[in-house]
Amino acid sequence: MKSSLLGALGSFVTVVLMYHILQLSARETYVRYLDSTELTNYTLLESLFSVQSYHHNSIEPESQPTHGTPTSLDLQEYDLDRLKRTFMIPIPSNISTTVIIKYDSLQLATAQLDSLLRQSMSPTAIYIVCSEKERPAISNLIREKEQEFRISNVIQPSVITKDNSAPWYSQIQQYDITTDFVVLLDNNRILPSKQYMEFVIRLLHSTTFRDTLVGTENSNVCQQTNNAHYVKLIQDVWVLRRDWFLALLLSRPASSVGNVSLDLYQTLQIPSILIPSDDSLTGNTNRKANTCFDESTMDSKVDGSVVFYMESQPTAAMEELMCHFGAQQTVYMVTNSAQVSSPACSTQKAIVQRKMVSSRTEFGVMVDQVEAQIVIYQENKKGFLHETGTATLIHLPASEHYVDIAWMTTLSTAALKHWNTPSVKLIITTSGSKKSAQVKRIFNSIKNADYLGDQVDISILMDEKSDGLTAKFVNNLQWSIGSKQIRHRISTVHPMQVFAEAWYPSSDHEYAVMLDDRVELSKSFYIWIKYNLLKYRYSQTTNKQIFGISLYSPRIIDTDPSGRLLLQSTTSPYLLQVPCSSGSLYFPQHWREFHDYITARLTDQAIVKRGSGNKHLFKDSLLTVSKTNRWINSWRKYFDEMIYMRGYVMLYPSIHSSYSTLYLNLNKKQKAMYPSVDKLYNVPLSRTLPTSLPDVQDLPVLDLHGKSSDINTLISKGLKLQRKFSACEPRNTTNQYDASDMLCPFNQLIQIPIEESTESVPIKSVSIYM
Repeated sequence: MKSSLLGALGSFVTVVLMYHILQLSARETYVRYLDSTELTNYTLLESLFSVQSYHHNSIEPESQPTHGTPTSLDLQEYDLDRLKRTFMIPIPSNISTTVIIKYDSLQLATAQLDSLLRQSMSPTAIYIVCSEKERPAISNLIREKEQEFRISNVIQPSVITKDNSAPWYSQIQQYDITTDFVVLLDNNRILPSKQYMEFVIRLLHSTTFRDTLVGTENSNVCQQTNNAHYVKLIQDVWVLRRDWFLALLLSRPASSVGNVSLDLYQTLQIPSILIPSDDSLTGNTNRKANTCFDESTMDSKVDGSVVFYMESQPTAAMEELMCHFGAQQTVYMVTNSAQVSSPACSTQKAIVQRKMVSSRTEFGVMVDQVEAQIVIYQENKKGFLHETGTATLIHLPASEHYVDIAWMTTLSTAALKHWNTPSVKLIITTSGSKKSAQVKRIFNSIKNADYLGDQVDISILMDEKSDGLTAKFVNNLQWSIGSKQIRHRISTVHPMQVFAEAWYPSSDHEYAVMLDDRVELSKSFYIWIKYNLLKYRYSQTTNKQIFGISLYSPRIIDTDPSGRLLLQSTTSPYLLQVPCSSGSLYFPQHWREFHDYITARLTDQAIVKRGSGNKHLFKDSLLTVSKTNRWINSWRKYFDEMIYMRGYVMLYPSIHSSYSTLYLNLNKKQKAMYPSVDKLYNVPLSRTLPTSLPDVQDLPVLDLHGKSSDINTLISKGLKLQRKFSACEPRNTTNQYDASDMLCPFNQLIQIPIEESTESVPIKSVSIYM
């Protein structure tokens, strides 16, 4: 007994000594390539993103003295936005990393190696743990990747022995690990995002997280909140310091419990912290998103039943949708096939009743009996489905690959009944010659997007300078889900005219997504639009002040007269009193009002020549609090005037989500002078959607300068300006998108010269008696 205790104590002392001996102390610093972009004042934007400007509000660098592991209360302060600031902290430039992966299949391993070799912090070495039988296939794969990525001696196979009691990663010898960090991937299905390894390694260089195991993957997705917090274990991917990994090798197999997190805690008392993530900073891009729903986010105003009509076994996404609906109300799965089974819902609250029908008439009777408001289906080959007086048919083709459709369950029945009401058009303008690569990029993103089975028309506007290759791309674009219209200009017109005349709505339910060839779209851009339209335009509670939906999440605000400034970050969608020109959807009523307003303003400018000395009917300089007031050749000048006087706002995605991104055409000299500028507009694209959207009254509101405000304040400020600009009393409370009350000129005393004459002017005297 005594000898056993002494032996255990000796092993523990050995591990602790090795841990301290193997600690590294690199202190070299460097300035990282930062995320930013700008169109004009690059020097300003360079200064905005200087490291010094973030020191007051960032995670402390490793050079600061350590204070042990953080408390749970400390971790609550670390949301994703604050965690991202680690990219501003200098860290050693020569950090080395060994990645160890476990082989499952050739196809999966190929995708995983591609993901690893494209990391922003490239691995120094990659070991693939495999069997002797799998080694030839892996050797061929290694040769392919070495040729593709022009590398050598980076990837090595490691053959598993028959010691089943040892952890799979223990096949790696201690002397093979000479790098600063070791990254373990538990299977080939794990695909880290491009910046994930760098993100975690930077966190491990901070005082707060240096002595913790940090990751984004956990078996309980409900634990993935907006803030960092302690968890029992991290799964799938682990980023370890070299001395931690060697300590695990020394302590096995007696202390091994099958998970790196638990083994590490038992061996070195290193706790595990789960951190929030987004698409660009996740440990596994294959992780199924939005599978955990907070019941408090569900719309309680659900009336009527939901029917799912299935002619074949539903897809996994469709089964999940049934279960989420079934947790709120009774759901009927109707089928004409005995082979179609009910979904196996994980929650006991979900009620999905299966019913068989054998004819179109029987289906119609059943829908009437259950008072169905919504009928969702994948296919209708049997012709059983038909329009009824009450139920709305929602077609979700099984052939479509959806990232997620469970967001539908957060919408009210009133909103879902308008599923087929909005008609969305894509308006794309091309500009100049030699832009075929840009045109190809946006076309590819449009073709690869998910459209939920909807009909979407597309209109392409080519300018007079479009070259032959651009015209070829436009002509060859295959568009099967709606009409395709091409227009080509024969002479140069004003850019303001090109934008404003690109679309005019034919109904109050026709919407336009305004795009140009500088933009690239997320695969989920249309779903983001659909979700927000149903939530904020067709629910029982709406806000007429919203004039559109942005696809883009901006990083700067361009309306401040002093110049472009960083926009304050928000963790939820928000309302901003600024239009977006990097991909956005506009509402028809507000667009017509804009047409009326800009027509009157431009007509006034055309009648009275600028610089002639004659007075305009309206003030030329109106919105002096905005930089756009000086943009006399831009549609923004007049659009910003109108939305300011009306108190209108556009809906934007949160800082962590963007469904479009913008590319700048900087030349080599500009890129060299302003290395941080290129990505202020080129933001990461999101594929996943928010689990839920805030109610319209809970959306944060920002004014035209990006400062916190509220709708009533914006309306009040707009009315004040309108009274200075227009003689008519504002009709904001009863306004029906009529611009006329903003376009009433004030009375003016106009002097008309009389020709000189030698004759005296006749005078007549009149006596008046009171």
